[in-house]
Amino acid sequence: MKNLIILCCLMVVGVYFYYPVFDSKGISYIIVFSSFVIVCFAGAKLYSSDEKGDYDSLEKKMDKLHDFDGMFQYMHDGFYIKKGKSMELIKWSEIITVNSLRIPVLNDEQTGIEIITENKKYEFIDQQTPGIEKLIDKLYENLPSLEEPNSEINHLKFQKTRLYELEKSVS
Repeated sequence: MKNLIILCCLMVVGVYFYYPVFDSKGISYIIVFSSFVIVCFAGAKLYSSDEKGDYDSLEKKMDKLHDFDGMFQYMHDGFYIKKGKSMELIKWSEIITVNSLRIPVLNDEQTGIEIITENKKYEFIDQQTPGIEKLIDKLYENLPSLEEPNSEINHLKFQKTRLYELEKSVS
């Protein structure tokens, strides 16, 4: 990209010095104009693009996120949460409700999930929980999902969307 800019600048300088060589003013103007356009677009692309990745690198990054266990360890019948040196088991069969959370914070919005079991309630915020992408994938694999999620918004504009609720069998 930098070489292209340098080449265009050299072409403009060459046209400036050898202007009388060309038979028509139109050819000189076209060369100068096209060089100017190339320099503008190449410079804009070179200096304004913060993300220098492509689709493949983004796909690899997302694959790593979805394979990263983070603070969770998965078993066939549930998963463990690692908190410091202790580990707590949550079985798939103990999960009563899973909610998606949206919490507005100033000009930003935090998202996460809430898992309610028979004994305890857990909240995991996306930005603060390593491995949450894989946890969400595992929840979708091991729990049946609802057809239409129901959203609840309280007076503080916190939004909860019910993703899963254990169906209680009537005996």
